Amino acid sequence: MPNTAMDYSKICFVIMPFGLKKVGDKDVDFDVIYSDIFLPAIAAVDLPEGGKLEPRRTDQDFFTALITQDMFEYLEYSRFALADISGLNFNVAYELGVRHRAREAGTAIFRQGNSAPPFDIASIKAFPYEYAPATEAQKSRALITQVLTESLKRNRIDSPVRQALDEQRQSPPVNDLLTQAENEIRAYNVTGAMEIYRQVVAADPNNPLPRMKLGLLCRDNDIWDEALEQFTAAAAASPTYSEAWREKGVAENKVAQIAKQPPLDSDPAPGETSIREAIRLNPKGFDALASLGGVLRRAGRRVPALAAYEEAMKVSGGHPYPLLNALKLRAQVNGRLALSESDELALARAARVREAQLKQQPPFDRPWCYFDLAEIRLYQGDAAAFLKIAKDGFADLDTVNWQRKTFIDTLRGLLPVESGLPGFKTGFEELEKKLPPE
Repeated sequence: MPNTAMDYSKICFVIMPFGLKKVGDKDVDFDVIYSDIFLPAIAAVDLPEGGKLEPRRTDQDFFTALITQDMFEYLEYSRFALADISGLNFNVAYELGVRHRAREAGTAIFRQGNSAPPFDIASIKAFPYEYAPATEAQKSRALITQVLTESLKRNRIDSPVRQALDEQRQSPPVNDLLTQAENEIRAYNVTGAMEIYRQVVAADPNNPLPRMKLGLLCRDNDIWDEALEQFTAAAAASPTYSEAWREKGVAENKVAQIAKQPPLDSDPAPGETSIREAIRLNPKGFDALASLGGVLRRAGRRVPALAAYEEAMKVSGGHPYPLLNALKLRAQVNGRLALSESDELALARAARVREAQLKQQPPFDRPWCYFDLAEIRLYQGDAAAFLKIAKDGFADLDTVNWQRKTFIDTLRGLLPVESGLPGFKTGFEELEKKLPPE
């Protein structure tokens, strides 16, 4: 039974490291972050029914009790939970898993900008924050207050555990098939996993989750027609599933590129309507905003494409994908590559993210961790590193080629400004030769 003296309906439990911990190559005092960032940001949140949200952290409770008992009660009953995954602390990961199993809504994840999210929660939005300098700390407090306020109003499911359990409700044979598919993926037997997911889709055609898994595997293996079929069905089965709409739009655009119809510069462009629906469902989804930028760029609408990339960069806290696309498109629009001091700082932060992801085994978000880091090195004046890292990314892809072609096509936009990038043209031509003939 919960502590009856505690009004959990007003509490935000903070899941975070205690004391001084390593985050990358920095020592971070998380006690100071709690008192200076999280505590005031949470205390400023208005509850929908009136009153304020109250921050809690177990080591800050000054009453006699078992700390583990308090922790489990907070995880089980608190109105909201804020998790800081910076540094990938084991205790934080454990508590976040307990929270996701306990509550279907009311959890938000934050991270310091240079920490890569682990694979298991990579699909969940993790809001980046900074604690220094003072101007960044103030922005972080405002962001946290906004995220918690909006989340309390909308009360949407944010637990992947509860979503999977609630939406699947599978019969034992289907559960067995899903387990088999995951095991095949771990064994790097992608073809076997796809065949099993096809069996699951046939057995439960109205479940969007296995369709999304199958669609993503098809997408990553250049089977675009089937990917589009699965994403379209997933969006139809779950019309509020923003990610399904985004993937559907990306696939629609890719199929049009391959078939060369309808024209990519039509209005709306292929996939544009689906991606805009994804943005409508989740205005803070930077992936959808960045995907819209790509669709508009291929349609020749450079100015709105740049606006989409820059909005994606803003809501993501400087994620490498929209950042690099914004820099390339800005150079095309302005006719020159001119990096500001803030651009250089953003590139340095993005480099730390991709470096950390490359060190994981296997590398996280491959091949884009290679390609983004290669491009960052180019902007930082290291053409040799650009070429080496890009080649490493090509080698890590085995037989799948669409990612290579996408990388080359986006770099092609830098050719008009190559004079400002020593060594780029030579490296680009060498990489271009590695593409198979169409």
